[in-house]
Amino acid sequence: MRRLGAVAAALLLALLLQTAASFAETLQIVNTHPEDGKTNVYPLNFAVKVYFNQDVSGARDIYTNRDNFTLTDQENSRQPVTVLYDSKNPEMVLVVMNQELQADTEYKLTILEGFEVAEGVFLEEDHVITFTTRDMQRDMNISMMMMMGFFVVIMLISARQMKRKAQKEAEEKEKNAKVNPYKVSKKTGKSVTEIVEKTEKQKKKKAAAEAKLKAKEAIEDDEDEDEDYYDEFDEYNDNYRVAGPRPISSFSEYKSGKKAKAEAAAKKKAVSGTTRPKNQSGKSKNKKKK
Repeated sequence: MRRLGAVAAALLLALLLQTAASFAETLQIVNTHPEDGKTNVYPLNFAVKVYFNQDVSGARDIYTNRDNFTLTDQENSRQPVTVLYDSKNPEMVLVVMNQELQADTEYKLTILEGFEVAEGVFLEEDHVITFTTRDMQRDMNISMMMMMGFFVVIMLISARQMKRKAQKEAEEKEKNAKVNPYKVSKKTGKSVTEIVEKTEKQKKKKAAAEAKLKAKEAIEDDEDEDEDYYDEFDEYNDNYRVAGPRPISSFSEYKSGKKAKAEAAAKKKAVSGTTRPKNQSGKSKNKKKK
């Protein structure tokens, strides 16, 4: 009895291991890019990435397996594709479209059952991926509308700026226009003479203000030019700049003997009150008296 029980247990264990191995060898698709039902797919240079749960880079029969990938349009017309394998990403298959897809069209990629990567390891059922390409004409129309809207906004802004400029020029023109004293007199009830005098005063006041402003600007410009000149000149020498020419005596208190005597005599003469020059002849004195 014990021997029969051991045999039964061994058979059950072998069956379980075989079942687990068969489940482990089942090939499945775990993900795709784009996903099933994707819309707004760009139709140019398009490819679908299919991810499996096992290494498919060493497919048992690559040339046979490529027929297990079919792409059809909404009219069920088959489109040519190329199936690529990547050894660096062994669980992925890249399905490349051989020609440009039609815009705003639904396509269906089918991976047929029987896709086999090793003996006894194959896809047990079909896997279908549907996607829709984007409407390129609509995208172009939207882009054109946005561009036209942009130009309209620019034109409105330009028109508003031109209107403001014209209005400002009109106000300036009206402000600087000659005053008709008769019309103003009729409108305000003031005398023509009073209006003329007031207008002339305003003109003179405005002219004086403009002249003052111009003179101030001219002086500031001259000062700026002088400062720029001296600053540029001082960069190349170590000289000191002074306000104007000054005698040497202003820098020194030294006096020679003759200068000291002359100053002392002049001071003495000023105190005595005489205006008679020294060593003056009598003839010169008579000329002065006459």
